[in-house]
Amino acid sequence: MRIVTTPMCEGILRIAGVRGYRVSRTPEDEDADIAFVLSETPVEGAIKLRLNTFPQIREAVDLVFKTIHAMDPESLKYSSTDEIDFEVCSPWWHDPSRLRERNSKIKVRVYSNFLREIVEDMGFSVVEGAADFTVCPDYMELDCIRVPSHRNLPLDPVKRALFRYRYLERKLCMKP
Repeated sequence: MRIVTTPMCEGILRIAGVRGYRVSRTPEDEDADIAFVLSETPVEGAIKLRLNTFPQIREAVDLVFKTIHAMDPESLKYSSTDEIDFEVCSPWWHDPSRLRERNSKIKVRVYSNFLREIVEDMGFSVVEGAADFTVCPDYMELDCIRVPSHRNLPLDPVKRALFRYRYLERKLCMKP
C-alpha cells in the first residue's frame, strides 16, 4: 500500500507506528492509496488532520492508526493503539483541568482560527470585545501578542504545539 503524508503531518505517522510511507510537499501529485494532510490542505480524497491542540494531536494519532490498521495492518509497527507509548512532557498533555480553571478568568481576543482552538483548549475566555490580551498569528501586522505560524516553527506537530502552548502560557498567564 502506498501511503503519503506532508512534512507537517509526518510526526503523527511516526508516533502511530506507520511504516513505509512517503513524505511529499505535493501529495496530490503522488500515486497514493491514502494521503494524510493538514486539515486546511486542499487535497481531494486525503484524510485531513487537525494538529493545533494536544487533544487534536491525540485524535490524529488514533485516526491514522485506525485507518492504516483497517487497510493494511502490516504497514504498522504496533498491533493496537494500546502499544503506542508516547508522552509529551507538558501539563497540557496530561491533565490540564487545573490550568484551564486558572486561565478561565483571563479574557483573550483572538484573530485566527488555529489560535482560537489553542486558546480555548488552554481554558482562556475568548471574547470579541474588551479583552485582557489580544493574540494573532505572526503574519498579521497588529499591535498584540504575535504567535508564530506554521512557517516559523518546527515541522513536527508536537514540537509546534508545545512551543505555542508554552509561549501563550508565558504571555497570557499574567493578568494585567
